[in-house]
Amino acid sequence: MHRHLEPPYAGGEPESSEGTAGAAESRIDDRPDDATSPAEEPDDSEVAALYALVAERLKQAHARVHALNVSAEAKTALTRQLLIVTETAKRDLPEAARRLARFVRDLDEGRPPVH
Repeated sequence: MHRHLEPPYAGGEPESSEGTAGAAESRIDDRPDDATSPAEEPDDSEVAALYALVAERLKQAHARVHALNVSAEAKTALTRQLLIVTETAKRDLPEAARRLARFVRDLDEGRPPVH
């Protein structure tokens, strides 16, 4: 009969604490959780305003892509680029705003944005 064996620490503490001493007190890389000091952080209202601006411009860019007279494959590729901007906004809002500005500028100049 085959018996499923669980790891020795399943349901409890590891048998040995070697290598784990102090793990609960600090991060693996010994950096504090906050990468910036409070003085360096942007105001919440500034961040909210930038999020709203990027969200509105993304909505407009999606509408423009949808209205383009290009193949379905081209629209799919452009939409994927906008989704990448959306994902970037979750990690780096200013970078997402820059990428979106380049995307829109390329559309305005009649050049398909390619990355």
